[in-house]
Amino acid sequence: MAAANPVPERLLEFLAQGWIDSEPAPPIPDPRVDTWRQRRRRLSEQFPDTTLVIGAGREVVRNATTTYTFRAHSDFVYLCGAAEPDAILLIHPGGEAVLYVHTPHPRGAVEWFTDPSRSPLWAGPQPEPDALAIRYGISVRALRDLPAEHHSPPAPEHAAEVSRAVARLRLVKDAFEIESLRSAARASLLGHAELRREIPQSMSAGGERWLEGTFLRRCSASGNGPGYWPIVGAGTHSCVLHWHRNDGPVRPGDVVLVDAAVEGHDHYTADITRTYAASDAFTPAQQAVVDIVQAAHDAAIASIRPGQGFHDSQNVAWTVLVDGLIDLGVFRPEQRAEALDEHLMLHRRYTLHRTSHMLGLDVHDCQVIANEYRSQSIEPGMVFTIEPGLYLQSNDETVPEALRGIGVRIEDDIWCTAEGAVVLTSAD
Repeated sequence: MAAANPVPERLLEFLAQGWIDSEPAPPIPDPRVDTWRQRRRRLSEQFPDTTLVIGAGREVVRNATTTYTFRAHSDFVYLCGAAEPDAILLIHPGGEAVLYVHTPHPRGAVEWFTDPSRSPLWAGPQPEPDALAIRYGISVRALRDLPAEHHSPPAPEHAAEVSRAVARLRLVKDAFEIESLRSAARASLLGHAELRREIPQSMSAGGERWLEGTFLRRCSASGNGPGYWPIVGAGTHSCVLHWHRNDGPVRPGDVVLVDAAVEGHDHYTADITRTYAASDAFTPAQQAVVDIVQAAHDAAIASIRPGQGFHDSQNVAWTVLVDGLIDLGVFRPEQRAEALDEHLMLHRRYTLHRTSHMLGLDVHDCQVIANEYRSQSIEPGMVFTIEPGLYLQSNDETVPEALRGIGVRIEDDIWCTAEGAVVLTSAD
């Protein structure tokens, strides 16, 4: 933590002298420079008389002088590629843009020695504006030079309108984005394989938290960290949709539901769920539920075509799930129509959630226009999840006793092409 006491002038004089200046590696232009320019131009065309203000966001204080790891806002990353805390991107009419960032503290300044966020002694070397300008292909200036009229954040209504406009641009991925998502998927599948091998250890000591830590190690080694906090639910915790506590035991005979993915170095994330048997194999009751969810998953993916409604594949999955629940004795055959009726959806007691959402820089990508894209057709270049699940709660008397406490979800990431679905998270 930074020193709370004043720094003597003599110490500052001493600190300012006697340093060897290392020659930094020459900055290399990012191959996406032209892509970012085109995105900014397309966005600006929608607001022709307005200078747009896009912020990277601030570091979030965890406690006292410590902060959580910074992650720039996805709209900001999408439009310029940078990821500097507090940075501001101004996009002027016509698409010309300026990036405003913190500049390094000069030697001899108190902050050069004491600033926990930007002192080179506390936080490592700080990027120079000239280097950032070359890397991101944009004019870069000191944050202190930001024009006064842009010091206050935009009006909430305007900011929301701009964010929706950016989300519409983000719906269809380009080739670079697809490869970034593939890379995140590969790292995530590796993390799942490593986690699965640790299930025996988790049963003897560590439980869900051991498996969480195993996956987080892969996130740190292969990317920026987790794309979202891992869900590791063993036993009855597998029925809790967003079980983030991950503090329970893993017992022989449990199902272990793991929803976890790596965010890659380019900020794109995968989103994968697998359900594992803690022991050598699922019990017959568990296997019956797994088989139904797998069938729904496979049928939904097989149904995907460009031009179909976003939720058409979801309806395919839900139909398979309801028929499976009838086979399991959860629903009676005469309840099928009510269970599937779009105005009643009684199946949601056991399925809980939708089966798809967009994926990209955010795990729930383009969420600010979710209702919009859900009502539209899918296009080549869109990437989304397919993730049917069944959650048969341990205290639900409508569920046969042998099935209670079993939660199963199977989730993969799908790239829609002109020919149909490509599974980015396939282990093949």
